[in-house]
Amino acid sequence: MMKTRGWGAVLLAYPAASAVGAAIVAVGFTVVGIVAQIMNEVPDRMLEGLWITPVAFLYALVVFLVGLIVIGTPAWLVLLRLGRTTRRDAVVAGATVCTAAGAVIILAMGEPAPAWEPWALAATLAIPGAAAGWTLHRVAYGR
Repeated sequence: MMKTRGWGAVLLAYPAASAVGAAIVAVGFTVVGIVAQIMNEVPDRMLEGLWITPVAFLYALVVFLVGLIVIGTPAWLVLLRLGRTTRRDAVVAGATVCTAAGAVIILAMGEPAPAWEPWALAATLAIPGAAAGWTLHRVAYGR
């Protein structure tokens, strides 16, 4: 079983993982914004909608940090108790927990369960969740 590099590394792992997850979300907003402008046939105005990128980053940073503290810490403790401390375990846990959290939020918002779009959105959260899990493990445990 791997050991962390200490409490300092663990405390740094949370904001680092949050920043990585938030950056991926912000890049997603940027790409979608540019593609939407191009598809709406206004490519000369495609950069106008990019004001959302820093806003999306800051919002996602807070959401990821709170999520890591409230949901990620208990998940990490369960994995630790089960002896599952590899980077792969952290990546799978991050992707799974982030997707599940997105699905719970979608259901809480009252989205119809048969619609595929909300579930596709929840599934896309697996990418920043996996990256956050990888980063958290890398910072907390090292190589």
